Amino acid sequence: MKSKYFLIFLMVLAIFANCKRVMVPPAIDLKTLEPVGMITFKCNVPGNLAEYVTQKFIEQSTKDQKLVKFVQLGKEENLLKEIEQQTLDINAIKTIADKYKVKSIVSGEIEISDIHPKINVVPGLWYVGAQADVSATLIVRLIDGADGYTIWSKSARAKRTVGHVSFMSKGHFSFDAEDPENAYGPLAEELIKKVTKDFRVTYHW
Repeated sequence: MKSKYFLIFLMVLAIFANCKRVMVPPAIDLKTLEPVGMITFKCNVPGNLAEYVTQKFIEQSTKDQKLVKFVQLGKEENLLKEIEQQTLDINAIKTIADKYKVKSIVSGEIEISDIHPKINVVPGLWYVGAQADVSATLIVRLIDGADGYTIWSKSARAKRTVGHVSFMSKGHFSFDAEDPENAYGPLAEELIKKVTKDFRVTYHW
């Protein structure tokens, strides 16, 4: 009986040995779209979560596509003030692309919902630093700087426990950690890996 299982094991090994892992290049070649302007993601809660996820997006997008030029453009509201526009429409995109000499622009937003804080309330304090279970949705667009049309878009959703959540007055929350990697790392990693799949190498058997 043992010899029978051993033969089956050898057959399985032989099958895998004859299978070659094929590398599939990224679906989106960022080199053809550089320099890429990166607008800091917007977020519906205050704090440094948006800046942290923005930086992680750049890191993951260039993980398999080395030396792609990204130009960090800052926050959308500041960009719009500079070019005297109200919204990030086609004209605004074309103006920003021309001003900063970028070929394409990335913009996106993080929507935080279903916040369930884990708080030990201390009398006399107006806010308490705590953990919370949150649901987050990240929506990202890659836009052609020449005509303002969307080239690519992707969204992802994740639910995680995050740290350093401040419960403010009137039910408001703030995500502002000195160590974002520790506080938001798992949440950001899950969201970013999902939305940057088209920028990374994959393997098929």
